[in-house]
Amino acid sequence: MKHPILRIDPVSDEVYQVSGLHLERFSDLRIWLFDLEATGLDTSRERITQVAGIRLEAGKLIDETAFKELVFPGEGVEISKEVQDLTGISIETLAGARRLPEVWSDCLKAGSGCDLWMGQSVFEYDVPLLEAEFARNGMPSELPPILDSVVLATALLGRPALRWSTNALIQRFEVDVKGLRRHDALDDVRILGRILGPITKLIHDEQGDQLRIGLDAPLQIKRHPPIKPEAAAD
Repeated sequence: MKHPILRIDPVSDEVYQVSGLHLERFSDLRIWLFDLEATGLDTSRERITQVAGIRLEAGKLIDETAFKELVFPGEGVEISKEVQDLTGISIETLAGARRLPEVWSDCLKAGSGCDLWMGQSVFEYDVPLLEAEFARNGMPSELPPILDSVVLATALLGRPALRWSTNALIQRFEVDVKGLRRHDALDDVRILGRILGPITKLIHDEQGDQLRIGLDAPLQIKRHPPIKPEAAAD
């Protein structure tokens, strides 16, 4: 799927690269932070079980815009105990939930008016997961302009020894995550919002409030390492 704000090219199993990004007046952008939970980690076959989002303006979360809804993944779909323990979501939890086409439509409405959508590791997980679900459900294969916060962190902070995971960013910016549950979609976007507060200030103060990755100077991004069955994307 083509991403309207930048170019993404595979390099290897360990690295992909991005280029052609130019965002001005970054601190003025209205950003819709979003996250998905699913039945597992194989983006080609797993089903979405939760969608959440919240608006970020001037580096601050707008609580009254928060969106969160469970998604019924379809008949006969199973969720492993490991994933249930991680997300707190079981098939029983999803009884009575709406299906993805309705939920995603409402998420798009909730995020309408934003200049940009952003999530953590979305180029590796959420976007391909959505692509597969769009095809499965006969939904329009269109996405808003999306930026991965891993790309943002790498552009601003440089390539780390490993990668800019959520935990690495929490530690780097000493983010208080007390009371927030990892792998709850809305809490995960709230955590990302708290991370983006100091990142937005750094872009404003040190980058002239703009972010550029030229076509002639692509930025290499470390991919998530191979995932074991009990592990999770972040």
